[in-house]
Amino acid sequence: MAASPGSGSANPRKFSEKIALHTQRQAEETRAFEQLMTDLTLSRVQFQKLQQLRLTQYHGGSLPNVSQLRSSAPEFQSADRNS
Repeated sequence: MAASPGSGSANPRKFSEKIALHTQRQAEETRAFEQLMTDLTLSRVQFQKLQQLRLTQYHGGSLPNVSQLRSSAPEFQSADRNS
């Protein structure tokens, strides 16, 4: 079985084309994965900001200043004067 002169040169070209296709597919999959990870990271950050916003709405701020309440409320003023 003698090989034709062109068949020996055709196989390396097919092999290099397969490598090129594989490299292209891998690059596309890598880009898709990186895009997915970026979207996931952004979603996670947005969720954390939203969660923190909800927490600060319900539990936000510090406790009221009792001294200010006492000086401005008349019922506390009369109780302080009697003691």
